[in-house]
Amino acid sequence: MNSKFANKKVAVILGFYNGNNYIEAQIESILNQNFKNIDILIFDDNSKKKLESKKLKINNKKCKIKITKRKTNLGYAKNFLLGLKEAGKEYDFYAFSDQDDIWEKDKISRGIKALNSNNLNFPKLYCSRTSYYNSECTKEIGASNIHPKKPSFANALLQNIVGGNTIIMNNLARKLVIKTVKAEKFISHDWWCYQIISGAGGEVIFDKNKTVRYRQHKYNLIGKNNGFEDIKSRILEFLLGKVKKWSDVNLKNLSNFRYLLTKENNEILDNFLRARRSKNIFEKINFYFKSGVFRQSKKESMVFAIGLILNMI
Repeated sequence: MNSKFANKKVAVILGFYNGNNYIEAQIESILNQNFKNIDILIFDDNSKKKLESKKLKINNKKCKIKITKRKTNLGYAKNFLLGLKEAGKEYDFYAFSDQDDIWEKDKISRGIKALNSNNLNFPKLYCSRTSYYNSECTKEIGASNIHPKKPSFANALLQNIVGGNTIIMNNLARKLVIKTVKAEKFISHDWWCYQIISGAGGEVIFDKNKTVRYRQHKYNLIGKNNGFEDIKSRILEFLLGKVKKWSDVNLKNLSNFRYLLTKENNEILDNFLRARRSKNIFEKINFYFKSGVFRQSKKESMVFAIGLILNMI
């Protein structure tokens, strides 16, 4: 790791819930990073089985691992976002970690380098692609998509391209996000970070390299996001009204925190809201395209336009 980053400090916010089977391998991969100035802050979302740092079978016993157990189950999104707040402001960078992945050795150093690619003083978030592995994490079985279009608020309104297990953000991004944790409900912590950071004029950096081995097993809350079976499940979510419910929650939160958004992004939000509310099909389409919202795929953008007309988003 470049010596100019040696004095930087990273907090890894690890969301945990009944994940004892894989947690030690996850922690080892974090400790094996080629960047070493790391604290691991585990937020146990009221698991049934107690997790104790002294009982973890890891090689590096000198590292700082702190475990906070929730009194009640908050759900993974709120657990991560509150963890980001409770980590404190003394770190330079903040990373999210799942409980059952394997990190590539250069994950943190790649993120820090990207976040320091220029010295502009504003909120920045780094994310990357992931490799999909079998449950033993011994064989690669796929990879997440490469997104051709630049991350933006207009994209974030319709789509989450930010994998939470790959996120690293700077201190200013954290400061921005924690202003919003009082919201009653979040769909997912990573999607919300994408929306509020891009909406506030921050920079979201998508790395086409794969930095995480995303273990696929029956206990995954969210699995891999490509392949025929996944496409079918997403269409079903659309038809069952889940996409509309997700939009309702996200748009309510964005409306409540409008003061954090740039003027341009407030206009995008306004036009999208008008498109959803309008009873006139031609007005809906007009406001939809005026807003500029989009999915990474043109076909998906058109499908969502049809979904809008049918009041399904």
